[in-house]
Amino acid sequence: MSGLSPRRRISDRKGKLVRRYQDQRSHRISLMSEPKKLICLISNGCHDRTQSSNQSKSMDWLNSWRVPYTIIDGMDPKQRDIRNRLFNFSGVRGNYPQFFFEFQDGTIDFLGNFERIEILNETAGLPQNVLARHPEIETWDKMFGSVVESFD
Repeated sequence: MSGLSPRRRISDRKGKLVRRYQDQRSHRISLMSEPKKLICLISNGCHDRTQSSNQSKSMDWLNSWRVPYTIIDGMDPKQRDIRNRLFNFSGVRGNYPQFFFEFQDGTIDFLGNFERIEILNETAGLPQNVLARHPEIETWDKMFGSVVESFD
């Protein structure tokens, strides 16, 4: 056993975890500012009322905030391959809507489902002084401010 006390080993481990979290957080923040496209996976043939309502609400929010997006229809047989690829990224099958970012290098990240978009929409009403005191709060502008229609 080394000459370090148990307390010192714990604080070293905690420091490493904190640094790893800060590195991941910095990486995530840099991803938010990179140009990216928004992909919305929906189902035009969805018979579940809740999912249909959630799809409509989220599309309305995106349109009202003028966020460009691409729709992938999970029911369209021509889009089955991309739908399955997106399901693999999210780990969730058959639950709509789902949202993804596509970056210039072709990588795709799962943003979340309706609940995530709803939370982002709710942060739009937070006072600026609250946002200034809590920079960790993800807002609509932080998340979608760098979304582009195309990379051309």
